[in-house]
Amino acid sequence: MPRIHWLALLLVLGGASTPLAARESKEPSPPGIVFVVGGVGGLDPLQTFAPWALPRAGVPHEIERFIWTHGKCRPLRDLQDVRYLLAQADRLVERVCEERKRHPDRPIYLLGHSAGAGIALAAAEKLPPASIERIVLLAPAVSPDYDLRGALRAVRHEVVSFNSTYDRFCLDFCTTLFGTVDRFYGPAAGLDGFRIPAKLDEEGERLYRRLVQVPWRLEMIWKCTDGFHNGACMPMYLAQMIAPWLKP
Repeated sequence: MPRIHWLALLLVLGGASTPLAARESKEPSPPGIVFVVGGVGGLDPLQTFAPWALPRAGVPHEIERFIWTHGKCRPLRDLQDVRYLLAQADRLVERVCEERKRHPDRPIYLLGHSAGAGIALAAAEKLPPASIERIVLLAPAVSPDYDLRGALRAVRHEVVSFNSTYDRFCLDFCTTLFGTVDRFYGPAAGLDGFRIPAKLDEEGERLYRRLVQVPWRLEMIWKCTDGFHNGACMPMYLAQMIAPWLKP
């Protein structure tokens, strides 16, 4: 009987200490903020669906729409006004730095679609190293040879880019005719993905290992998305494919 008593006591003490240790090691990180940067024209579906779909998919962070366009239905001015684009990237930098100053431990994510992906990248290049968690790019309207090293330095984890070879009209025809955010005239990175430079130094190789590229595949049609320009902005696709990259 005494043996059973001491064994029970040890089990109770051991059981009591384990949850405490688990609570200390698994303390949840504070809710962060996701800056959603839509495309040109002021009618981007990402800014409509993301604040609704992402929280319902379990993303615990605040979703803030970053409005940067000239207004509704002015896509060419949005795309080709380089000074304005750079000024908007600076605005996003200021907003991120303001949030970091106010809440130093708060995780920050950038989610950009089309031209908004270019603004997210331009902003990240001006931020301190490891100042944001991840950058998620949907159909990025930038050059496939865009130098991502500045953005990769700014993230603690990955830059994740979703592309589709079916996005021919917007990211091939239109970008060839009107140019990308970084003034490249040809197919954009959101079509066939970013090209990794052939010659990289040690730091560059280390940085580019954190680039994750996700091409559209036919089976993704079951996630209620097509491979066209706004397909990655659809609610079910955001919930199933994008939301996991925006969680702690």
